[in-house]
Amino acid sequence: MRRQLLAALVVAHGLAHASIATWGISAARGWFLALLWSLSLVGYVAAGFGMLRLPLLRDWWKQTMVVATAASMLLLVLVGQWIGVAGAVVDLALLLLVFEWVQPTVDADVHMAEAEGTSRLPHPRLHRAGWGAATLVLAYLVAVVALRPAGVAWGTTEAERQAALPGDELVPEARHRVEQAITIHAPADSVWLWVTRIAQERAGFGGYDRVERVLGVRLGSLSWRVAQVVPHRALVLEEWGTFAVLPVDSFSTRLMVRTRCACAPTVAGLLAGPVRVLVLEPAQIVMQRRMLVDVREGAEGSMRHEPRLAGGPLSFGATYQLGTLPLP
Repeated sequence: MRRQLLAALVVAHGLAHASIATWGISAARGWFLALLWSLSLVGYVAAGFGMLRLPLLRDWWKQTMVVATAASMLLLVLVGQWIGVAGAVVDLALLLLVFEWVQPTVDADVHMAEAEGTSRLPHPRLHRAGWGAATLVLAYLVAVVALRPAGVAWGTTEAERQAALPGDELVPEARHRVEQAITIHAPADSVWLWVTRIAQERAGFGGYDRVERVLGVRLGSLSWRVAQVVPHRALVLEEWGTFAVLPVDSFSTRLMVRTRCACAPTVAGLLAGPVRVLVLEPAQIVMQRRMLVDVREGAEGSMRHEPRLAGGPLSFGATYQLGTLPLP
């Protein structure tokens, strides 16, 4: 039982590292911190699963644990913050606890599994099911960690990420940003019209009902307060971000979406980090990208078939449901 409890603690400790991505990791701080973060998060989870005798990992759980601990301690020292220093102490304490308290038990269990095979273990079908679920979880984590750098800056250029946009002043010291952009071969006014239409009809999130069911939230029922409107150029929604229409020339436009978060390192953020970074953020990236593509298809299509739209202007400070945003 000690082995299972400590293995669960190691996995939870690894997942808790997800929160560091919101306050300690950014493109501006370099690839090295991102690498350390990836090694620590995935490494701890892999070590915990190895302690649970997951094939391919059970023979390497000690080495994986050491690598994850070293990467995590270096990461936390480099990013600073009081919670980082405390986390480094926890890293070292957890390593010593695992090696001193359960290493002989884990090694004996691994040897038994290797020598006698899965069929000789208690409840072999349950073991196989658990190992299968653990493999899927680990594969998902690896995919999220590997794809995250591209996802949080999808389609943007360095100049666009550095440029100031309306709404930046609402979160002046943003530690966490998600930015996406797309080129649309249509005039800026046409793109603006479709930005508001997509928001009104919730078409940008249509077709992602599976994601909504997983999250347990119907995006059309949520409300966003309009914080700022720059007519035909920018729409800023609180708790979401800025939709910026950036003219390139008379017939081309860049549409950019920027979400900013202060994301100060707190205990609450530590607990919410795994859900935010590993579940909500990937869903936001995928669905928001779909919204950009829908705007592009609509705006470029309107060059041939102009849609008839009706509605009033967006009002500063008003609150609208995503399905009821009035059009300009």
